[in-house]
Amino acid sequence: MARLLVTTPDGAQREHKLRAINTLGRHPEQTIQILDRVVSKEHALITFADDAYWLQDIGSRNGTFINGTQIRGRTRLADNDTVTMGGSRIVFLTEDTETNQRLSGNVTIHAVASETAIRSRLQAREAQQKEFLPEADILDEHTLRTDYEKLRVVFEVNQAIGADIDLDTVLNRILDKALEFSSADRGVILLLNDDDVPEPRAYKNRRGNDEQMQLSSTILNEVLEQHHAVLSSDATMDSRFGGSHSIIMQGIRSTMCVPLMAGSSLLGMIHLDTRIATGVFTEKDLQILTVFANEAAMRIENVSLARRAEEEAVARSSLSRLLSPNLVEQVVSGGVSMDKGGRIRNATVLFIDIRGFTSLSETIGPQETISLLNEFFEIMVDIVFRHEGTLDKFIGDELMAVWGAPVEQTDHVERAVRAALEMRRSLEDWNRFRVANGVNPVLARTAINTGEMVAGYMGSTKTLSYTVIGDTVNTASRLCHHAKSGQILVSDPVTSALGDRVKYESFDAVKFKGKSHDVNVYNVLSFDHGSYEPADD
Repeated sequence: MARLLVTTPDGAQREHKLRAINTLGRHPEQTIQILDRVVSKEHALITFADDAYWLQDIGSRNGTFINGTQIRGRTRLADNDTVTMGGSRIVFLTEDTETNQRLSGNVTIHAVASETAIRSRLQAREAQQKEFLPEADILDEHTLRTDYEKLRVVFEVNQAIGADIDLDTVLNRILDKALEFSSADRGVILLLNDDDVPEPRAYKNRRGNDEQMQLSSTILNEVLEQHHAVLSSDATMDSRFGGSHSIIMQGIRSTMCVPLMAGSSLLGMIHLDTRIATGVFTEKDLQILTVFANEAAMRIENVSLARRAEEEAVARSSLSRLLSPNLVEQVVSGGVSMDKGGRIRNATVLFIDIRGFTSLSETIGPQETISLLNEFFEIMVDIVFRHEGTLDKFIGDELMAVWGAPVEQTDHVERAVRAALEMRRSLEDWNRFRVANGVNPVLARTAINTGEMVAGYMGSTKTLSYTVIGDTVNTASRLCHHAKSGQILVSDPVTSALGDRVKYESFDAVKFKGKSHDVNVYNVLSFDHGSYEPADD
């Protein structure tokens, strides 16, 4: 997936994965918020169409620029384009693997023809633990110097990385520092992908990054499979790598490759080599690089965790306006998925609105009207979430909720009916409180329908929201407007789905405008147990 690397004027850097439609601006409700006072609240729009991403300015105060040129109208984005908005710099990157693609011309892993390139297990030194003896137990200068060197390496890594949470930036800083610590000509950091295959993510060459670097799969496999650090003082002569053609081809004289271990998990490896002379790297170099790699792996893991936490926090914030807290956690954890495009779903939709709202609002004034609506919706949304429904939208004084989309639920009809009955009971409790305080009661009506509907993200290029549409939804809306105060009107699909578990009273069939057949109408009285006597309207 394409992404944006956003650097704001204060130097803060954030990475954002692009969706099909993305709004950019200073306002927190934008898809990508840019904290820059020169950026407009709604500054620009990025959309995906015709297999490409397109950028357009949406009437910003200071304009939008690509590679220094102000854009007019809709402009196609290319990989590594630099977009300027106010004092913020935004780099467009086409794929999550764009780093790998850029490095593929410099770094390749050469497959070894021989099936058993390593005839015996390498006697490489195991990863050094960063354990320090108490001061009283240090009896010799060698131990003291060794401990000092470990501390120096850890300090240097932390100084180099700082608090940055952009993974590519962190990897390049780690590699820069690794080359500082050694006499290597070249270095590469490889991370394991989802298939546990090492992929190059950072590459440095003292002679310039245009030179191609071929890595031996023999060496990498030893690190990958055994989690050993590998040192070859003279790779062209070392019998352990006798079958490795890539080493022989390049005439590499010294090689070090160490694992990046986060606890017992292998994240990847750091590979350094030089072609200057035989025996450039020593056992001490390998020890230092291993300590270095241990600290670097911890920082890489922390960056990954920080990014994941940030993405989950953004996801929770967005989803919490739509789904119940329980469903939000399931979606964020990957337990359930949300459809990103429109598709046919079998679901249940509920409408509830305040009867006589127009005349009511005229008598109580605008401030009281807002207060009343907020309190009414607060009660109703809590009930929707309690029954694990999805809040679709508010339409004036009306609330629309869905069960069975975007998260599938086998009992979506039952959940909707139980929610409607609880809404009615809660409204009666609220009205008793209002009347006791000398305020007029609020009268509401409800309708439910179930069946096929199209569910997905819909809207304009500036505003996109998840919703459901179709004849099932339209029928539910018309049933709601037909209902009287206190009624929960349903049609045949709902009563058929619940059978004799629901008690209801039947009305004459209704002819709705635009529908070819009459709709049978029922008022729900109870579900499974209990009863309800409808009030006179």
